[in-house]
Amino acid sequence: MATIDKTFKTKYTSIEMKNYISSQVLPNPALKSLLETVRWESNTLFINSKLGHGTIELQDYSVHVYIELNLFGSMAKKAIESTLDSEFKQLESKK
Repeated sequence: MATIDKTFKTKYTSIEMKNYISSQVLPNPALKSLLETVRWESNTLFINSKLGHGTIELQDYSVHVYIELNLFGSMAKKAIESTLDSEFKQLESKK
């Protein structure tokens, strides 16, 4: 199976990013339909979805995304990476 393993630089602290993800990203109806379970442990978001499972680890001014994709996720890997690149690169320039 395929994996996504990326680190993004941001202009935000881990607390600011955690609040943004919790209030703006996770409630998105399109995303909610794909997610089966999500849970925070400190600054790490554990995700289990219909496309795979993994973590989003927040540190001050950076985000590390690691996702192990299942068969369906592997087929959509380029689209998933493109979406992640687009979303997290926005955090490089905002503030």
